[in-house]
Amino acid sequence: MSENPELPVFETHRPWEDQPTFNEILAEWIQKAPYLLASLVVHAILGALISGYIFLTAKEVTEAPVIEMQAEAPIEEIEEEEPEPEEEIIEEPIEEPVLQEAELEEAVEEETLEETGDPDFMSDAPFDSEAWNNDVGLGGGAGGKYGRRGGRGGGRRGKGSPTEKAVQDALKWLADHQTPDEGFWDCDDFWLYDPLPDQPQCDGEGNAVNDVGVTGLALLAFLGNGNTMSSGPYQEHVRKGINWLRDVQLDNGLFGDEVGNPTLYNHSIATMAMGEAFYFANSLLLRRNMQKAVEVIVRARNPYGAWRYKLEPDGSSDSSITGWMVFALKTAEDGGIPVSKDNYEGAEQWFAQMTDPATGRTGYAFGDGGGPGSRPSRRLGYADRYPPEKSEALTAVALLSRIFMTDTSKIRSWKDHPQYEELKKQADLCVKTLPEWDAEGGACDMYYWYYGTFALYQWGDPHWSKWKKAIEAALLPSQRQDGNFKGSWDPVGPWGEDGGRVYSTAICAIILEVYYRYNRLLGAR
Repeated sequence: MSENPELPVFETHRPWEDQPTFNEILAEWIQKAPYLLASLVVHAILGALISGYIFLTAKEVTEAPVIEMQAEAPIEEIEEEEPEPEEEIIEEPIEEPVLQEAELEEAVEEETLEETGDPDFMSDAPFDSEAWNNDVGLGGGAGGKYGRRGGRGGGRRGKGSPTEKAVQDALKWLADHQTPDEGFWDCDDFWLYDPLPDQPQCDGEGNAVNDVGVTGLALLAFLGNGNTMSSGPYQEHVRKGINWLRDVQLDNGLFGDEVGNPTLYNHSIATMAMGEAFYFANSLLLRRNMQKAVEVIVRARNPYGAWRYKLEPDGSSDSSITGWMVFALKTAEDGGIPVSKDNYEGAEQWFAQMTDPATGRTGYAFGDGGGPGSRPSRRLGYADRYPPEKSEALTAVALLSRIFMTDTSKIRSWKDHPQYEELKKQADLCVKTLPEWDAEGGACDMYYWYYGTFALYQWGDPHWSKWKKAIEAALLPSQRQDGNFKGSWDPVGPWGEDGGRVYSTAICAIILEVYYRYNRLLGAR
């Protein structure tokens, strides 16, 4: 490689010198061309055969699936059971009650409380086979914890009965007088929403500090008749009312502001309404409202005792507010909100303290409240107008509270109850002071009638048969049927002026819902 002879000669590999030229490559491809062309032809023939086979067999395979998909598609599109059309339900509130009314009028014979009552109360069977029989006493077979609502009354009562007609008229009046924007019931300004401008406006204004409480009562009347936040002809009214209660609930859990003595009355009734709405809706949002409301009640109880007016316990208790608290806690417990048994034990101890064992009468409170076995209290200046001797309100409160606090797993009939003799005396006192619409004579006491009706309905015959005749005779003829008043009751009684016409109408409607509001605790009587 080198011209210098003194340097060693090395062989050097030059790869580019070994590579074929373009002409050589071209010549080689020309030589192979016949074989390549032949290969291409063979592959083309094979491809055509395979494609033809796929095309012929595809018709057989695809025709059936195409037909099946066309048949299935409309089934998937008809989403009958999905909860999409909630708004459609709202748009058809008029059709639902018409259909229900027609069905019920055909299926249920007309009857009154006086005519037949409830034949189960004559049964000697230890338990009603359909009863839920839980500790609350609100259970009942197919009807659920809160009875077969909607005017059916366990299959015995319907919209053709006089009592259910009165309930429907009352609900219509309440619906007309709900504030249209906010959704609450206004104790003193409800008349602004009278539907008939050419008729005399409603009277019977109450005290505005009770707006939270009467809103709760109105909601309980609607809920008791089968209306919830998502079903029933008055679902929109229920939804608005519940949302208003949520809006006015304070950070500490209290419904509404502190307004003195009515504060915990308002709160307990609002808690009951929220609790029933929560029970039927099973909403996580309402659960938080209920938990906060229960915390208020638990904090307000006196240690080892019961409740009175104060949000913070001060050592004093009374039978009236304690009864409302028991029902509020029981309603919360039904919805799955845990409640300590200490609350019920404290209430039971209080009622035992305030009950005269000789007569069975339960008093209001110690001190100015009159002590154990005393008559119901009255506001200053009301004792002459509404004599306490014409009411056994607190005895009825104690009786119903103790019934609902009964552990039914341990008894087969009321005779097995540890305090049976005392409870029977309380029931006896109630039937000795039966409801009577006597506005002038001072016998009207809707608060007493509310507790007495539900207590004796649970207790059964012979007490219930006597009471039901009296309560029907008191309420049905007294319901207003004229103009803007139609469906309401005049707010007479010791507490009528505080609650007003909204209070009296709501609580009377609840009384007449007794047949289906709560299922009975025991079948035996």
